[in-house]
Amino acid sequence: MNLAGELVLSRNQLRVAVTQNNPQTLAAAEDRINQVTSELQTVILQTRLQPMGNVFAKFPRLVRDLARTLGKEIDLDIQGKDVALDRSLIENLSDPLTHMVRNAVDHGLETAEDRIRAGKNPVGRLRIDARHEAGQVVVEIADDGRGIDPHRVAAAAIANGLISAEKIQGLTDRDKQALIFLPSLSTARQVSDVSGRGVGMDVVKTNLDRLGGQMEILSEVGKGSLFRIKLPLTLAIIPALIVSVETERFAIPQANIEELLRLRAEEVQRRIEVVGDAEVLLLRDRMLPLTRLDQVLGIIPTYIDPATGQRRPDQRGRLADRRSPRHALFGEPLAAAHRQPAGQPRADGRRKSAASALEIAVVTTGLMSYGLVVGGFHDAEEIVVKPLNRRLQHLHDYAGATLLGDGTVALILDIAGVANRAGLTSVAGSARAVDRVTQAETERLQDVHFLLLFHNRPDEPCAVPLDIVQRIERITPNRIERLGGQRTMQYRGGSLPLVTLADAGGIHPIEDAQELAVLVSSVHGREVGLLGAMPIDVVETRLMIDLITHRQKGIAGSVLINHRTTLIADLHDLVDVVHPDWRATCRDYQAVTVLLAEDSDFFRNQIKRYLVEDGFTVLDAVDGEAAWELLLHKLEQVRVVVTDLEMPRLNGLGLASRIRADSRTAHLPIIALTSLFSEDDIAKGKTIGINEYRIKLDRDPLLVSVHACAAA
Repeated sequence: MNLAGELVLSRNQLRVAVTQNNPQTLAAAEDRINQVTSELQTVILQTRLQPMGNVFAKFPRLVRDLARTLGKEIDLDIQGKDVALDRSLIENLSDPLTHMVRNAVDHGLETAEDRIRAGKNPVGRLRIDARHEAGQVVVEIADDGRGIDPHRVAAAAIANGLISAEKIQGLTDRDKQALIFLPSLSTARQVSDVSGRGVGMDVVKTNLDRLGGQMEILSEVGKGSLFRIKLPLTLAIIPALIVSVETERFAIPQANIEELLRLRAEEVQRRIEVVGDAEVLLLRDRMLPLTRLDQVLGIIPTYIDPATGQRRPDQRGRLADRRSPRHALFGEPLAAAHRQPAGQPRADGRRKSAASALEIAVVTTGLMSYGLVVGGFHDAEEIVVKPLNRRLQHLHDYAGATLLGDGTVALILDIAGVANRAGLTSVAGSARAVDRVTQAETERLQDVHFLLLFHNRPDEPCAVPLDIVQRIERITPNRIERLGGQRTMQYRGGSLPLVTLADAGGIHPIEDAQELAVLVSSVHGREVGLLGAMPIDVVETRLMIDLITHRQKGIAGSVLINHRTTLIADLHDLVDVVHPDWRATCRDYQAVTVLLAEDSDFFRNQIKRYLVEDGFTVLDAVDGEAAWELLLHKLEQVRVVVTDLEMPRLNGLGLASRIRADSRTAHLPIIALTSLFSEDDIAKGKTIGINEYRIKLDRDPLLVSVHACAAA
């Protein structure tokens, strides 16, 4: 009632502002109405929310009765009973969850005898969990049973005539598992009153689609299955992205959007390929099928002729550039119709102008992701969902309609319905997709080098690892002081020593520039600044660093960036030349051996040099597998293990797991090295048994940790 009163006052304020035509009063009234409306919306939605415990309450008895009927032992764990959901969703979620629980008890979990033969606990475990996540409610049903056999599901789908054997070839194991949502599909060997009647999972999928939910399957044969359902908090008001095609506007629920892309004209050739008859988008390590919203909905596309400025029908049939790669689907010879005739340009020509850029929304149905090409992106809005008229309810492309701020109607797209209308299928199992994943995995295992670029002279581009730079100061030459043979500048109430690459010899002195950059770092526990010329930039590269050609005092190596040879500065080496007295006298650690596992030659050589100079004996290996073999041969010597995380054959987490699992090595302290890490990485590493995390090339903290571990 208080908020209703506030809304009346805000309306009165708005009326006065409109009458006076006062922009400032109008803006204040708009802000006030927005605030009151949001608060009122929150309060009213709270009255519709009910706890998930209302649905979960019947499952303990259901599972107990089914377990007794089927002769199984089941431990049921329910979490998240207090999680609240809209009443309409609660009412419609009961039947789908019941289907899934029955299937988990009957199909998923084995009998006690079967579990003992498989080396499992005779008591099966069924977990039902609800939680809030990113503005949605996530419900998970997981069991530690036999899992979903993708080949068995695929065979059942073929036997029932639900899919052809040719299409099965292009499906990954995860896609095959998703076939359980096809109508009338069952893998049960016999029909019972519990399950196996050919109904259930298709009903679940239909109901979840009606509720605006998504489902994800994570299953491993012999280990168990997890069904993850994501639901909006309410069906009445949802956040959505407004997109347009020609003059029509549509709303896409934000829950279905993974990311938004804009491909410039010059990017189309390398980012869009043709696999079989399908156009696909290369998105990092994935290949996603593409479709145009205008073609799906039958809207005639147009373009503006740059010569005349008039709008004309767009005759371009494909999204791909005529020079984009073409690939066969399953390794068979490329059909003649898809080969590019030599010297014969296509009628649609090559994309050149900025107007040829593509706006792509990467959307997901929960079981499949694809790229939806639209005409343009507009604002994100909270929309009020209105049901379609009964004459339009047979159109499965739309989930409803809404009124936009200007009073026009926008249809809400049903992402799964659009995919079905377009006939999209996954290309994840094609030969080209396998090649792409292999290529992405190879790139992932290559170390990412984050470098800070600067110039020593205009024709001498240089870089330092970004990890070691604490701060960047822009200064003019008159701030540099030369006293007592030292180059310094006033910095935070004190004097900051400055060094240049020329101080170590072999490099030209830095030329006087109007603006200089001071890269502040810490060496031997003292702050020091490296002088460079502007401009500066940050780049990410996976290129191999040359450790030989340009190696000298103060220079660790070189790398090609933007087709130019760039020198990599070694700040620790440079400081040791300019200020040899800074190096602390280390204790005698010659008897202490450190095992270093690092696949990058650059990082391995740098870190090994730090350790050797500090008095350690270092055994280095190019990956986790080689490090494990070396450790077994040098068990009596190794006192500390320092390992990279991303490595081929065996990564750092895998190496740590082996060390902790073997009684001969379980006592060894493990320090993990990485370029970037998250809280999740740290938590996972701590669980496995990693003692500390350190940034690569952050010399002093690394040496402190190694000394502490060696002395423990």
